[in-house]
Amino acid sequence: MKKTSTSLITSAAAVAVLTMPTIVVVGLSLHVPSSSVIYHPTTIPTTTIRSNTALRLGDRDDMSDYGKERVNSELDSLISKRDAIKKNIIANTKPDDDTPPLEEMSDDDIAKMLSSDETDIDDLFARDYMPSFATKRGPSRSGLSSGDSGGVLDGDEVEDEDRALFVDWTEDYEDENEFHIPNRIGFTTAEWGDKKKGFVAGKLKKKERKAGKFNKSDLKKAYEKLQQNGISFVETSESSFAEAFLNKFINECEHGDRPLVASTFANPWKHALKTKSLPRRGSKAVVAAAEECCERMGVSSMSLFQVQNPYFYIGGSSALAEGMLDVISDDHSRYVGCINMSASKLMKLQRKLRAQGEFIATNQFDFSLTNRKSLAMIDACKKMDIIPLCTNVLDGGLASGKYTSVNPTGGEVSKGEGDTGPYSVRTLEKLDTLFKVQDSLRDKVNSRIGDKLLKYESGQAPKINRDITTTQIAINYVRAKGGVPMVPVNNVKMANEVLGCLGWDLSEEEVLELDKACKTCGV
Repeated sequence: MKKTSTSLITSAAAVAVLTMPTIVVVGLSLHVPSSSVIYHPTTIPTTTIRSNTALRLGDRDDMSDYGKERVNSELDSLISKRDAIKKNIIANTKPDDDTPPLEEMSDDDIAKMLSSDETDIDDLFARDYMPSFATKRGPSRSGLSSGDSGGVLDGDEVEDEDRALFVDWTEDYEDENEFHIPNRIGFTTAEWGDKKKGFVAGKLKKKERKAGKFNKSDLKKAYEKLQQNGISFVETSESSFAEAFLNKFINECEHGDRPLVASTFANPWKHALKTKSLPRRGSKAVVAAAEECCERMGVSSMSLFQVQNPYFYIGGSSALAEGMLDVISDDHSRYVGCINMSASKLMKLQRKLRAQGEFIATNQFDFSLTNRKSLAMIDACKKMDIIPLCTNVLDGGLASGKYTSVNPTGGEVSKGEGDTGPYSVRTLEKLDTLFKVQDSLRDKVNSRIGDKLLKYESGQAPKINRDITTTQIAINYVRAKGGVPMVPVNNVKMANEVLGCLGWDLSEEEVLELDKACKTCGV
C-alpha cells in the first residue's frame, strides 16, 4: 500500500510540473542529481532527465517590479562572476612563447626588446592582457612639404590647383599620437627668470644686451612672435618666474592659434630640497601639483602635464599612474607625459594607463647633434606610440656650429683677457669634421630652396627662410631623427632662429652626411 501511494504522489507531482506555464529566466538553471528519477504518469520510469536548460518560471513581462529587480541583480552577479573566471583563466594562461610579462622583465631586457625591429609592442602589451589601443587621429591636413625631397615644394605640387601656394607645416604626422604639436617644434621657458642664464629684472644696458642678457620685455616679444607664426607649444616647469610670466603673456599677447601649454611635476626629492619640505608622495600629490600649476598660469586646463622621473616614488609607479589618470579626469590637463623615464618605466606606465583608456603622450629627454646618447630612446618612444620631446637641442651652444676651433668665442664679446670661449679648443677640434659638414649643408639647403622657389610666378612664392644658419641645421636635424625639438627662447633673435626652421627640412642624404660626420667625431 505504501508503494502505491508513493507512486501516485510522485506521478501527480510530475503532472503538475509538466503542466506549469512556460517562462524563461535567463542565467538560472536547476540541476537534478544524476541519481534522481522522474516517473511519467503513464509509463514506468525509463528516462533520467538532466537539467542542462534554463529553469522556466514564467513570462518576464508578467513579473512584478520586485521580481524583475531580483532577476537583474542575479544576472549582474552571474556576469561579474563569469568575467572574473575569464580573467583568471587568461591570467594563468602562458603565452605561446617563453617571453615573461613586463613586470618580470628587467630594464635591460625591455631595452633590448625595444631595440629589435622584430618586437611587436602591441603583442608585448597583450602579454600583460591589456585591452588593444588605437590612437584617435583626425583627418590629415596634408601640406606641400616633402621630407624625402628635403622639405620645400616639389615641382608637381606647385601646379596642384587644389592646394594653396604656401607650405603647410600644420599637417599631421604619421608617427605622432593624438597629441598634435603644430609645426613639430616647441619652445621652453627653462631659462626664464634665471639670472645665471642671463635674465635681468630691469632695463638692459647696451653692453648687457650684446652679452646676450635678456629681460621680461624680451621674453614677451619672443613669446608673441612665436605664437603668431605657428610655434604654439610652450613647455615650462614649477617655477614662480616662468609660470607667472606665462600667466601675463597668455592674457596680454595676441595668438595665431590657442597656445599649447605644458608644465611639470618636478622630481619629489629635488622639490623637497628646494622648498625645504617633506617629499611628495601618493597620487594626490600629482593632482595637487597640476592644479597649482594651472592656478599660477591662470588657465583652467593645460595641454600636457609631465611627470619627472622620481627614481623612487613614495607610493610606487601605481600611485604615479593613478595620479596621472586623475589629472586627466579632473580636467587639469588633456594629456600626460614623462621626463627622463627609462624605456622599462615608460612601458610599465603606458600599460597601466592604457588599461584605463588613456596613454602616455610624451617623454622628454636631452638629444642634439653633438649629444646623441638618447638616439635609441627616440626609436623606443615611437614603438610605444609616445612622442619624443628633445631638450637641450643645441647642447648648450656646442651643436649650433657657432663655436669652432678657428672661432672659439663664436664672435661674442670677449669677457676679458685670455677668454677663449665656453669650450676648450681641444673639444672644438674634435668636432671640426662635423662643423664643416654642418656649414656646407647650410649653403646646400639655401641653394636648394632658391632653386625651388624660382618655379613660382612673381609674388606667389611662399615665404621661406633664405638665410639658413648652422643653428637651424642643428634644430632640424633633431626633427629629422624623429624628435620634437624644444628650443630655449629668450629673445626675438632666437625666436627668429626657430621660425627660420619652418618650410624646409633636411633630405635623407643630408641627414646621412651628418650621421657619418658624427660617427667620425665619436659622437
